[in-house]
Amino acid sequence: MRDVKERYLKQTSAAHKRFVLLLITGGAVLRIWCMLLPITADEAVAYMTFAAKPIGESISNYALPSNHVFHTVLTKWSTALFGSNLVALRLPSVLAGVLVLPLFYLFVRSMFNRYIALMALAMAAASPCLVEVSALAHGYSLAWFWWMLALVLGRHVVRENNTLTAVLMGVSCALGMWAVPTMMPMALMVFFWVVFSLLGKYERSVSTRMASVGLSLLVFLVLTTLLYFPVILSHGLDQLFHHATEEQYSWKNFSHTYPDRVLDLWVWIVDPTYWWVAALGFVSLTHAAYISVKYRTILIAMVIGAVPLTLILADVGSTHQWAYLLFVFHLGMSIAAFYLLKFVQDKVIKTLGKRTRTAGGALVLFVGFALPGMGVVRERVLHLPEAAACAEHLAQAMRPADRMCMDTFWFAPVAFHLRAHDMDAEQLEGLPNPGGMQFVVVLQPNGQSMEGVLMRCDQRAEAYELPTRVKDWDRMEIFAARLR
Repeated sequence: MRDVKERYLKQTSAAHKRFVLLLITGGAVLRIWCMLLPITADEAVAYMTFAAKPIGESISNYALPSNHVFHTVLTKWSTALFGSNLVALRLPSVLAGVLVLPLFYLFVRSMFNRYIALMALAMAAASPCLVEVSALAHGYSLAWFWWMLALVLGRHVVRENNTLTAVLMGVSCALGMWAVPTMMPMALMVFFWVVFSLLGKYERSVSTRMASVGLSLLVFLVLTTLLYFPVILSHGLDQLFHHATEEQYSWKNFSHTYPDRVLDLWVWIVDPTYWWVAALGFVSLTHAAYISVKYRTILIAMVIGAVPLTLILADVGSTHQWAYLLFVFHLGMSIAAFYLLKFVQDKVIKTLGKRTRTAGGALVLFVGFALPGMGVVRERVLHLPEAAACAEHLAQAMRPADRMCMDTFWFAPVAFHLRAHDMDAEQLEGLPNPGGMQFVVVLQPNGQSMEGVLMRCDQRAEAYELPTRVKDWDRMEIFAARLR
């Protein structure tokens, strides 16, 4: 990779390197800021169901689609090293969400130039949706990292026809698939894009170069199968793409639901920004696709990798799995912004230098995306601060003879935080010992009653004296009662 070092390190000014580092640091700060928000129910359920179990069960149990296996393994290691806390829980996804930024910059620069790459990096670093997903303990940002690495390696394959690079590209796609099965359209995009790039650039040597792509595809398929082999043995292959816990997949359901799902995705992307910014973004994408053959190739590969697969599976999926599209969209917007600033320099402010206009434009884009979006991102995700407060209270109030019973909604979030106090929520359920109290955690305002929560624990309210409310939050109440 000596040519890569020569091309990007030695030919880049110190000022440009510092600005790239500044944008990456800014993106990291935004992600860490959101990382410190309270836990969500999905994160807690995924951790307690999979990461908290023995490693063999973690990599083979796919009872819920929230087991993003590679991420589960990394989270298991992270919490083992740093303890059961939010930082350790979200550390793998946040690190991946930060590390994808320099890879994105490197890919865009290898395709276009350093100025377009700088503005694309600014948008990706401050993109509210990318920040939101990166700061949650799921495998999506990990998949982005391996996808972007595969694109960077794919670019090297197109240029150099390096067999080792082709193999590594296949490995990257497989590791992304292990992070989350919805990596499949991203992996297909990589292979389609490499094939289209080779066909457009070479004639005589295209067959030998295609052999490297074929080897990469084989590595991807074989390694993905090996990584998911424990899951396939336990649940079957279909469970990865048509999970038994989700709605029935059929053309009838798909035709009725996909317009709403697409609208949900659009609202999720546009909500953290202004409507006119979204409109300008759409115009920018159209303009970039019109003027750039390279960008059109990326768009075509993206569409071919995603649309047929979606139709075959008859499933649009969740909004988070499509967040990778934002990298492609930000690339198109940066191309349009580059030529807009060039027009301003040529026609309006002729003394404006290329470096100055690019740095100023990148800074405006970063601030323009971050300021209106971060508040929306923090508010629209259902965080559960009551879980940590409940665990703290139970850790202080419960004695060895006491037991607890929790509403289904609160069990995983509270159980996660109890681990920090060396308390196992599952072992603390049941009847209290003689002289002990039963602590009952109830969801408010629309959850089960105390009687209903006790029934979930195979107990009856009549067996206890009149309960006392010991804690009360907006969405949670804690009662304490003694056996009759």
